[in-house]
Amino acid sequence: MRRAELLFATALLTFASTGVEAQAVRVEGIAAIVGAPTPRAGAQVLLLSDVELRARMRLAGQREGPIVLGPLPPSLLAATLDELLGEALIAREAERVQLASPTERDLREERRRLESLAGGESRMRDLRNALSVSDEEIAAIVRRRATVKVFLEANLQGAATIDDATIDRVFESGEHPFLGQSLEDVREPMRVWLARRALDRSVRRWVEVLRARTVVRVLAPYAEARDE
Repeated sequence: MRRAELLFATALLTFASTGVEAQAVRVEGIAAIVGAPTPRAGAQVLLLSDVELRARMRLAGQREGPIVLGPLPPSLLAATLDELLGEALIAREAERVQLASPTERDLREERRRLESLAGGESRMRDLRNALSVSDEEIAAIVRRRATVKVFLEANLQGAATIDDATIDRVFESGEHPFLGQSLEDVREPMRVWLARRALDRSVRRWVEVLRARTVVRVLAPYAEARDE
C-alpha cells in the first residue's frame, strides 16, 4: 500500500477514546540512528516519541472532533518512521555540503505547514498540550523540515517543469485522475499533478541514494509493519 493511502486509511480507523487525554505520556526509546550504528557525536537519533508525535499530527489533521490518543497502528508508525528517516538523511546531507541555512521566512512558512498538517494552529496547540510537547521540540522539527525544503529547492530546480507535450502525452494515455474531462479544462491542474508526481519521484531517489551511502540503524519494533 502506498504511504499516502496508508496514512489516509489509518485516519479513518476508530479508536477507543472519547477525547483528549490530559498529559498523555509518550513512549521513549530509540527508533533509529542515522549516521552511525550507535548514538554518538555526528549521528542523529530519532526517538519513538518523535515518530509518535508526527503520526498523531497527521491523524489530527485528517480527523475531526476531539484529539484521539489511543494506540497507533504499527503500519502507521512504520510509514511515519520512513518519512522521518528521509528528512534526517536530507538534512544531514544539507549540513555536509554546507547549504545556506533556512531564512526566517522559510521557518515561518514551515511552521505554518506543520500546523496545517495537524489541522491548524488551535488543533496543534491541543495536541501539544496533550503530549506535553515543548516549544524547543517544535522549533527543532520546523528547522529540520525547513532545511530539507531549502536543500530540495536548490537541487531539484527544473525537475518539476512540465511542458505541454508531456501533458498531451499523459492525457492521451489515460493514466491520470482527470478521465472524462476535456484536455483544455484540465491542462493546468494536470500540470500541477504531474509536477508533484515528478518531485515525489526525485525526492524518493535522493533518499534512496543517501540511505545507500549512510549508516542507518533502525531499532523500532514496528519497522517492518509498513505494508500491514
